[in-house]
Amino acid sequence: MVKKDLYEILGVSPDASTEEIKRAYRKLARKYHPDLNPGDKEAAERFKEINEAYEILSDPQKRAEYDRLRQAARAYRFTTPGGESAYDFGLFMENFDPFGGFADLFADLFGYEREERPERGADVLYRVEVDLADLVSGKPLSLEVPFEEPCPRCHGGGYDLSSSESCPACGGRGRRETRRGPVRIIEVCPVCGGFGRRYTGTCRHCGGRGTVTRRERISVTIPPGAGDGTRIRIPGKGRPGKRGGPPGDLYLELRVRPDERFERRGYDLYLKHPLDLFTAVLGGEVVVPTLTGKVKLRIPPGTQSGQKFRLRGQGLYRPDGTRGDLYVEVQITVPRHLSPEARRKFEELRAMLH
Repeated sequence: MVKKDLYEILGVSPDASTEEIKRAYRKLARKYHPDLNPGDKEAAERFKEINEAYEILSDPQKRAEYDRLRQAARAYRFTTPGGESAYDFGLFMENFDPFGGFADLFADLFGYEREERPERGADVLYRVEVDLADLVSGKPLSLEVPFEEPCPRCHGGGYDLSSSESCPACGGRGRRETRRGPVRIIEVCPVCGGFGRRYTGTCRHCGGRGTVTRRERISVTIPPGAGDGTRIRIPGKGRPGKRGGPPGDLYLELRVRPDERFERRGYDLYLKHPLDLFTAVLGGEVVVPTLTGKVKLRIPPGTQSGQKFRLRGQGLYRPDGTRGDLYVEVQITVPRHLSPEARRKFEELRAMLH
């Protein structure tokens, strides 16, 4: 956290233009860069300080906020041993967060009421098992999933609304005042949350959780390219927000059930399919399964066991909407039991082929 006046760090005036700030930053950054000052800890700290100052002053919105707060730093005026008037920017910057927290500092300086802001609800992750065929069917999945919503009895507070007493911490005012030197701070009472009353009982309907669970049936379309571990976001279906804040989101994480028929390799599928001896020798057609139904596959004469055939576009969807392929590996099956007549015919065929 920087402890000095940011304009002083960069060596520019408070009314310096954006271009002047940029030139000053580049000049100082080159001078104090760690690569040009190896082992120099002071240069490294100075370089860090320069970067932090430039990050604020180069951003118009952050600079405007800083300028307003810089004016408010008059509350930190002190007199030097030489009798000169100065500002304690170290104390000022301890209260200044360049990435947020402006409202807190205004509260500290001017004593305005610092309200608790609405808080967004947490996201929820719910794992869903789907079949391999669901990834390409194009049909929406109908799922029943649990949702959290504010308890209708206690309105999300978790308390028994019929049992309450005046908050002892704030005397029922809902606000608490503290002082830091000349600064007056009025903040929401942390005990009662600003309501002025403290509830002594627990809501029996939700057990004090402030939320109840209900199940809702939703329809979800699986996007192209989805697979095991893919998360689908459903906005506004997470946990309820606090103090009027929006609810979080629901994420459905897909878990794909194994399919005994297919082996998956990326977006391609592999299938081992039996082929009778006669079709392998003479050729013909066989019916093979795919994820979307059965299709006919032409087998040429003289097909060998282990030979692969490619069915284009019968694999899984890629993110660009195209589909991989299905590779069918045929495995020739041989009759195990032959009648005497069939055996004689096979022996005659062997004699003819040799």
